[in-house]
Amino acid sequence: MRQGKPGVRGRTSYKVSAAGKRLLRDGWLPLIAAGPSGDIDSDLRVALLAIWGSGDRRLAAGFLCQSADKKMESIASAELTGGPGAVAPLARWYTDLRSATSKAVLTAESEALRAMAEALPRSLTGKSGHNTRATKKQKGS
Repeated sequence: MRQGKPGVRGRTSYKVSAAGKRLLRDGWLPLIAAGPSGDIDSDLRVALLAIWGSGDRRLAAGFLCQSADKKMESIASAELTGGPGAVAPLARWYTDLRSATSKAVLTAESEALRAMAEALPRSLTGKSGHNTRATKKQKGS
């Protein structure tokens, strides 16, 4: 990154160096190879960099689906506790309720990742793939 001269209103422009451009172009490759981290935001950023860097929407969508699969696999660790004799009732209730909540959150995150994979843009041209203008029906309500 190279810093330009401050403008009239105190704004400073920046230019990406050649090394920075190479990193943007190729830096996402090891992230795809390493597989999803399990963090939705991180995995979405990697997927978008993959589209930007390669133009391959299927690669990015596959990466997000792998992330969704990872979420579903982690539900096994959130399974309910064993029989009633294993722990005190209060502790079992707490554990079972937290486990059920964790499973619901992981399932919702997995579904969200799959929805993002389906909604990925064909390319990152700067134009939104969604219609941002209100329809006549929306305006009238």
